[in-house]
Amino acid sequence: VSAYIPTNVIPITDGQICLETELFYRGIRPAINVGLSVSRVGSAAQLKAMKQVCGSLKLELAQYREMA
Repeated sequence: VSAYIPTNVIPITDGQICLETELFYRGIRPAINVGLSVSRVGSAAQLKAMKQVCGSLKLELAQYREMA
């Protein structure tokens, strides 16, 4: 049963973009919270060069937001 639930939840959450009003009011547009947004495809849809450049970008953005 435990494997059945996540399999059914994945299509519901795939491609969900989380927007934040706080980011919007700070002038960050689009106001997407990349830490909470979900993509099942992820890096599988990226070119190899893009994967290399952006490999740690999500972590760096999260660290920047914590310090800002």
